[in-house]
Amino acid sequence: MASGIANAQPSSWLAAVAASAAARPAILRRAHAVLLTSGHLSSRTSVNSLLRASSIPTACALLLRFLLLHRLLPDHLSLSFSLHSCTRSPSLPIASLLHSFAVRLGHARDVYVVNAAVSAYFRAADVASAERLFSDTKNVIADVVTWTTMVTGHANAGDVERARWFFDAMPDKNVVSWNAMLGAYASAGKLSRARKLFDAMPARNAASWSSMVTGLVQADQCEEALRVFGEMVGQGVTPNESALVSTVTACGRLRSVEHGAWAHVCAERELRGAGMSVVLATAIVDMYGKCGSVRNAVRVFAAMPTKNIFSWNSMITGLAMNGGERQALSLFWKMQMAGVRPNDITFIGLLGACSHSGFVDEGRWLFSIMVNGFGIKPLQEHYGLMVDLLGRAGYVREAVDFVSSMPVKPHPGLWGALAGACRIHGEVELGEEIAKKLIELEPRHGSRYILLSNIYGASNRWDDMATVRRVLKERKVPKGTGNAVVGNDV
Repeated sequence: MASGIANAQPSSWLAAVAASAAARPAILRRAHAVLLTSGHLSSRTSVNSLLRASSIPTACALLLRFLLLHRLLPDHLSLSFSLHSCTRSPSLPIASLLHSFAVRLGHARDVYVVNAAVSAYFRAADVASAERLFSDTKNVIADVVTWTTMVTGHANAGDVERARWFFDAMPDKNVVSWNAMLGAYASAGKLSRARKLFDAMPARNAASWSSMVTGLVQADQCEEALRVFGEMVGQGVTPNESALVSTVTACGRLRSVEHGAWAHVCAERELRGAGMSVVLATAIVDMYGKCGSVRNAVRVFAAMPTKNIFSWNSMITGLAMNGGERQALSLFWKMQMAGVRPNDITFIGLLGACSHSGFVDEGRWLFSIMVNGFGIKPLQEHYGLMVDLLGRAGYVREAVDFVSSMPVKPHPGLWGALAGACRIHGEVELGEEIAKKLIELEPRHGSRYILLSNIYGASNRWDDMATVRRVLKERKVPKGTGNAVVGNDV
């Protein structure tokens, strides 16, 4: 620890930290005000209750300062709660100060303080300090929580092999320890090792199964994820929210409404009237939308007592994907009336709805208010949808001007969409110019040559079409996805 910190008076450095305290949660402020005016702030127990509730390190420092002002030294609980706040809002300077203060007060060998400090150092990305503290205490006070924290900390830092070293070296393991290592493998995409560890577990709980299901979904092994979830339910294990969300997500990716409805029934049965969280309900809305079951999506969405931006976006996108373009635009107005501010994903869904249905004027207006009204910087997806909208509707020249005026370099895919629109609407010369530009940008992209060939074919320019095919063969360019368009003889 820095010598300045070690020599400073506790009240002075806590005052400095507290002086920079950010806005604290309203509940914490009210509780603090009540304690201050009632005279109960001089009670260490009352302050410890506040420290336990706080997730802001600077607020904890402020409360510790009040203890000192009342001539009460913080105990091991005061300091462990304060250090835990640094795991919720990582702050290496404050974590180091709090740990230094704990050492000076004689709590260097308190297991609660040590565990909180190790976790705080990991969350602040100071792996070396976490390792050093563990090394100093492992033979004295380290318990299963300390060892498990080392596994989790190294896994979150991206060092799965180091996490496995600590797991293997643990003198005692409980189900939480096994789950920590299992989660590390699953999050890192090492599913074969995760499955091997899962099969070797002496005992499993809902979190164990959830880690396996979630890891499989993250690796896009959705069918296997559904199989594992089915095995979990079959063994009488009550799935937690994480497992349910992952399973519903897998059903959406597979476009399997049958499995999705089954997962939905499982969720309602396990919750037993407790009500779904907004996260789970939103996942179900998204799943039904992707599976084309708009009626069920609307039913779940309408029943949600609380909706966030993701809920509205899922419903808007679901409607847009399934022929409910007008309803999607109407929902946009209801969303604003509910006080929810749209984001970039909202406008991707709305512009997609306009593109599918040919709502050109609405699309122009939406793009304009997105940029000028809500200050959202357009992404490539927004530009692509606008080009697709204008191109499909035959406004090819406007689409070209739109792409040319973009503040960012257009992606070749945008030019490809424009060239395709030119072919459809008979803008041969413009399409030829764009297609040739695409070939210059991506000379090894076979579909660009095929696009130009199709433009020539649509206007009966057979000689030019033959020339493009010959160049494609001479340059030995991979045909890519365009092969299916012109046939296997290209």
